[in-house]
Amino acid sequence: MDDLDKFFASLETGIIENESLDDKILRDFHGNVPIFNNEVSGKLPIITSKANIYISDILETGEYFRFAVGGGGCSGFEYEFSTTDKIEEDDIQFCANPPSVIDNISLKYLYGSTIDLNTSGLSKQLVVDNPGAKASCGCGTSFAFDERMLTL
Repeated sequence: MDDLDKFFASLETGIIENESLDDKILRDFHGNVPIFNNEVSGKLPIITSKANIYISDILETGEYFRFAVGGGGCSGFEYEFSTTDKIEEDDIQFCANPPSVIDNISLKYLYGSTIDLNTSGLSKQLVVDNPGAKASCGCGTSFAFDERMLTL
């Protein structure tokens, strides 16, 4: 597939191959670079005690819980939870127990967030209270960013 074919394929799916989250934001805001409101700047995400126990039980020795944002989902962005045994150069450790990291690009969309555990019947799900989210999908893993948190 040549570059022109990739371009037209991306128009159909809305996803551009190897596009960074910042590039997606820039495209979504039609080239106007968003400047973030500093009200929650510097407030690292926190993990509640219920979520702490759940995450700690999942992690193996030497692993980290990774919290991130990806482009996609029903509402434009989606929360990503994973485990990793490797810390990247741009990672910031935001919790020591359980050991948890976030990359510096995701951090600006997740300042002031709280990760909690929702238990309903026999199921358990990590949920995020994000002060920058104006709406979220019924699945609970995607959100739309609140433009009031941005100064354009």
